Amino acid sequence: MDNKHCGIAAIIGRTNTGKSTLLNALLGQKVSIVSKIPQTTRNIIRGVLTEERGQIVFVDTPGLHKPKHHLGKYMNILAEDSARGADVVLHLVDSSENTGEEETMIVGFLSRQLLGKLPIILVLNKIDLGGKFISEYLKLWEEKSGKPINELSDKLIVIPVSALKGTSLDKLLEVLFSYMPKGPQLYPEDMVSDFPDNLAYADIIRQKLFERMRQEIPYSIGVLIEEVIERTKELTFIKAVILVERDSQKAMVIGDKGRVIKEVGSASRKELEGMLDKKVYLELTVKTNPDWREDKEILKRMGIIQ
Repeated sequence: MDNKHCGIAAIIGRTNTGKSTLLNALLGQKVSIVSKIPQTTRNIIRGVLTEERGQIVFVDTPGLHKPKHHLGKYMNILAEDSARGADVVLHLVDSSENTGEEETMIVGFLSRQLLGKLPIILVLNKIDLGGKFISEYLKLWEEKSGKPINELSDKLIVIPVSALKGTSLDKLLEVLFSYMPKGPQLYPEDMVSDFPDNLAYADIIRQKLFERMRQEIPYSIGVLIEEVIERTKELTFIKAVILVERDSQKAMVIGDKGRVIKEVGSASRKELEGMLDKKVYLELTVKTNPDWREDKEILKRMGIIQ
């Protein structure tokens, strides 16, 4: 594949704009956690698309936001570093929501650090919801770059899409491949993601927690995989710890008579078994650690920092 287009595309944007949904839609399968709760992606997840035109390695970054703790700070560093190391940057926005302080921060970073140095695609997502604020995003780019949008056409490509409905994703891929350099592929053809297994297992459990906890305590929840044992060819044992910051949160995660933790365990086990194509024995425990989001050792084990 040396003469085909192969490169890296970083998906960057504020939280809850549909980055994980877009990545999963482009790849045709789930490799990144999808939730309506912001900041659900905490790691750099690489999804690999290989086809006759070449290979694109998509980097799904954590949503950029104003950090309140070490976890948030390292998530922002991961996102910015991945953007600088890409061949193309996808600036993904939610066209159904207005711009704000975080979006201004992102466009400021992109226009100041990357505009003119590598192609940037402004992906106006969620046009299935009407695209009410498209003009506001174009105005923001004009303001931060100091140029009218029509004078940025060779540096900033604008493509409206719906990741959820699949609208204009073919056009997005066509543009992406056209900007990828020619060269050897970066990953084997049969690889879809290089996201470490333990982090993928933890992400599945986190998603099931988010689905059941809704807005109650999701940002205070962390998941660590402590042990994975292949007991037989047909059975894998996985031990996971759910971290919360207060005892009251621990009680909520466990639920009345253990209802919540049992539901999370059952749903997680089902998805893990589908992923591994074998039976899974999943052991979940809940621990209170008031400072886990400030603990660098825990953040390393979660893959947030190196």
